[in-house]
Formats: sequence, C-alpha cells, structure tokens
Amino acid sequence: MSEHVADDDDDDDEPMGLTRRPFDDGESDITPMIDMTFLLLIYFVVTSTMDPTKIGLIPKATAGENVAAEESAVLFLSVGKADKATVTSFEGQEFSSEEETQIREIVEYVTEELDQGKKQVMLFGDEDVRVGEITRVQRIIGDAFEDLDKTYIAVQSAK
Repeated sequence: MSEHVADDDDDDDEPMGLTRRPFDDGESDITPMIDMTFLLLIYFVVTSTMDPTKIGLIPKATAGENVAAEESAVLFLSVGKADKATVTSFEGQEFSSEEETQIREIVEYVTEELDQGKKQVMLFGDEDVRVGEITRVQRIIGDAFEDLDKTYIAVQSAK
C-alpha cells in the first residue's frame, strides 16, 4: 500500500494570486516632497511676526549689580500711545514722540550729561514698557556713543 502524497509545490515558484512588481533601482521622485517643504517654508515666513517690540514685558530683577543713579545719565521710559514708549529725562523733560526728533533729543541729552561727568547711561523702564522699546533706546545710545562701555537697565528689585 503505497500512498502517493501530492506535492503542493508544483514546479512554479510564483505565489498564489500575487504578482511581483518590477524592482526599482533605488531612485524615487522627491519633487512633491520638495514642493511641500517650500510651501511650508513660505507659509511660516509669511505668517510669523519678527517684530522685536512684541517680545514681552520687562521682568523683575533676580540678580544684578548696583549702579549709582547720580553717576548716570538717566532716561525714564513709560508706556505711551500705540505701544511706543514715552521717554523722559531725569529732570522731567519729555522728549518728542516723533522718532527722528526723539533720537536727536536723546543724543543731545546724553551728550550733555556725559560732558558733565556722568560715566554711564541708565534706563528706567516701567513694567509695562515693551522690551523692544527699551532695546530701541539702547540702540540709539549705542549707535551715537560707540565708546560708551555699558548702558544699564534699571528694573524693580525682587521682593
């Protein structure tokens, strides 16, 4: 009694119902991916705001060094109209709100103070003054007085 077992593997090597796709040589078309990358890049560049005046409020101090106001040319910055800072001298003289005139007045005031023996510039900023406004006034002073080593920003000490 000899049984003949039928061999399920006939001589064909193809799987049942599946056909092989031709193997690609490793190159693929990445053009759609590059298009999407550029579209995303353009979207984020257009929708992001790079305005440094919208950074935030000046924080309370946690550490720092003491600087005498008597030895400094002092400028006070308070919140003005349209998120622009109102700049006032130590004596209470308010500088112009027009930008070009304000720059000229700040430079004149600091020049007078330094000529009178002041050693540095100190900016007093209200808590609600935007950081960008402080930076703007610092830049005005830095551009006009390149030999000035430091500009100090006075903040409320932490309690």
